Amino acid sequence: MKKTIKTIIDKIKSSKTFLVTAHMNLEGDALGSELSMYGLLRKLGKKVIVCNNDPTPQIYEFLPYTKVIKNDLKNETFDVAMVLDCSDPFRTGKIKDYLPRAKCIINIDHHISNTYFGDLNWVDAKASSACQILYTLCEKMGVMDKKIALCLYTGIFTDSGNFTYESTSEQTHKIVSTLMRYDIKPHRIYGQLHSLCFPQDLKFIGSIISFLKFDPQGKVCWSTIKVWEEKDYDLTEVIFSAMRLLKGVEVFILFKKVAPGKIRVNFRSRAVVDVNRIAQFFGGGGHKRASGTTIDGTLEGVENKVITFVKRSTNKLKS
Repeated sequence: MKKTIKTIIDKIKSSKTFLVTAHMNLEGDALGSELSMYGLLRKLGKKVIVCNNDPTPQIYEFLPYTKVIKNDLKNETFDVAMVLDCSDPFRTGKIKDYLPRAKCIINIDHHISNTYFGDLNWVDAKASSACQILYTLCEKMGVMDKKIALCLYTGIFTDSGNFTYESTSEQTHKIVSTLMRYDIKPHRIYGQLHSLCFPQDLKFIGSIISFLKFDPQGKVCWSTIKVWEEKDYDLTEVIFSAMRLLKGVEVFILFKKVAPGKIRVNFRSRAVVDVNRIAQFFGGGGHKRASGTTIDGTLEGVENKVITFVKRSTNKLKS
């Protein structure tokens, strides 16, 4: 891995033009990693374009550099395409069609489901986030400032579940401690990201919690959502936070009808079940404790198929 990191650093230093992107359905780690990369490359005097499949969610507009993000390209070509926090090029959406314009693809990620699609791959599944890896890159290249630190902190904060997930390590906290030297205000970041609900949202969440379903062992908990409206903020983690209050439950699942014949399935687990493997079985992926996929079919049909599979995966768990 040390050789790969050195090769990536050498490639960055020797290249002039960069495309930077991340996965669809942007969240804190995707944006934090690509915006910190933008800051790093600009400080090195490089020409950089950040381009994403989706618009930037409103709650992340407090991050620096968000105004430079594009959602389309003309005929630009690049020395390097930096694909961050993304396990597969198809997860970049339409940006995958722009990747061949680059002479070299550098893949930096922390998903255990990563397919190592880059010409150069820096994948660390033990890292809390892509931003934790990007911190190491910044450190080795001697580049850091307040804006980059804010992007990195936000990515680590969000993808570690506010520093509560299993992937949060001693190294994670050491990095955060260093970033705090750049006048980071955790309470302000928390407020930006978590003070987002309106009264109608809480009613919606309450209706979901009121109709939770459980397997006979009480190890699997799930809910179905007949109409899921995409917002500038994502209520998914808010719902999972409420579900996590339940004692004894190991796996949490949300089934969301996002379009006719399209069901988005989100998985979370505590400490035993690898939900990445479950998601991969249905064509998705992610992390051991947080994964997702989109399945064609009816809400009821997808629910029955997935829950049957999950029950088989968890039937060995002790009560």
